[in-house]
Amino acid sequence: MNTKYGSEMAQESIPLKYVNSLSDTNHLVLLYDDEEYAQRIEFEFLKKGLMTGDSCIYATEMDPGLVILKMINNGIPVRHFLKKNLQVYQIPRLTDETEIMIKYARKLFKKILESASPPYSIVARIVADIGTPEGILAEMKLEREFHSNFSTFDGYVVCPYDISKLRVHRENKWIQYLFETHHATIYALKSNQGGAFYLQ
Repeated sequence: MNTKYGSEMAQESIPLKYVNSLSDTNHLVLLYDDEEYAQRIEFEFLKKGLMTGDSCIYATEMDPGLVILKMINNGIPVRHFLKKNLQVYQIPRLTDETEIMIKYARKLFKKILESASPPYSIVARIVADIGTPEGILAEMKLEREFHSNFSTFDGYVVCPYDISKLRVHRENKWIQYLFETHHATIYALKSNQGGAFYLQ
């Protein structure tokens, strides 16, 4: 066995095992600086949802065709599930005032949920661009709003965040805010370390 690869898999097993062990509905934040590693965690989460019959939704700023190819490469039988309970959405990049972005995001999320039925397994961050002050503020307000009403939501949600983008906007403030508006944190780092822990 390749020693380096085996070591990486052992370290990655913590978040991967965590998403496979979820038994209660949760609002989770995924913090990463390794996009490929984070995507493996996201896809493992979706695989679990697909196999249990959840409506699985992947919303991202990436092209849906590229996402589907990545899913196939990660062992998801996309052709079978696209006809049943898998949907992939491209979130548009908006450049506008915070309140306008929030209004648009609320409508978009409502539309996405209306196209499926609970229980849900969702990977999404509803504001695509958190590289601007307006975008990050809109996203954080939406996180607070969604989390405060999560008791009425039937399913699991993973919200992915690139740590490098958060660092542009006073890293500690925004990461602490994410801790306060999610039930648990999963992290995927370039150091090949990963973990998961409950926040509340």
